[in-house]
Amino acid sequence: MNILVISDLHLGVYARGDIFGWDSGKFLETLKEVCDTNKIDKIILNGDIFELYKYRISEIEDTHKALLGFLREKKAVFIKGNHDIILDKGLSSYTIINSKGESIHIEHGHNADFLNGTKLGRFIGVLLMTLLKTMCKIDIVNRIYLAIVKFDDEIERIPRKYNSYKYLNYALKLLKKHDVLIMGHTHKMEVHKTWHFNSKKKYLNCGSCSMGRFHGIVLDTETLWYETVKIEQNILFEMEEKRLFEKKELIKDNHGGYVEVVQQ
Repeated sequence: MNILVISDLHLGVYARGDIFGWDSGKFLETLKEVCDTNKIDKIILNGDIFELYKYRISEIEDTHKALLGFLREKKAVFIKGNHDIILDKGLSSYTIINSKGESIHIEHGHNADFLNGTKLGRFIGVLLMTLLKTMCKIDIVNRIYLAIVKFDDEIERIPRKYNSYKYLNYALKLLKKHDVLIMGHTHKMEVHKTWHFNSKKKYLNCGSCSMGRFHGIVLDTETLWYETVKIEQNILFEMEEKRLFEKKELIKDNHGGYVEVVQQ
């Protein structure tokens, strides 16, 4: 079985402070193309699909009807991350055992740190994101926030070999029980191989589908062959930044679409 693992879309409502960075329809086209090219049998959504620190799920579902409809049609597996953990639906992790008894474990990865892996930490995060949502209505604050996200996600600079030893150590502990581990959360693609009692282990990070990028992991669950998918910096995100800079807003029309309104 070929699986595609993607994470960290942070779907919002096209408001200031959103970091999805894609036109929803264009992202759906790209997703379908990746699935067709790689003959994907199952899509696994590895957390932070919805930006629920800032918006209600009903608002997000109204904004991305076609995309979410496709994912439901394909019976995509939904794993919860720290930004959408409040949803009733979804799994905390997902494990596949192949015919050889090899274990592929998939989880978001936020449990590796205090701020995202505990109720208190997430409560603090929600408060900060609520404040950020209000502050991003100011152009300069919004541009600074997007610039910080770009820098932290290493979009325009050489990425570090290891994102964080904290997450690497967390991964190594899980690999004592599993043969392959796939996480997200850090927004940075990583591939690491190690050995444990003469067994070869793999830790893969599926990166992020935010900020106009499409990152993912394609894995054959029988052979454990994998491939990274990395489509960088969608031009639509650059256009969105320009619109914000020019003080243009996107508002919903009567047909469920969006139109630009220039502020006077």
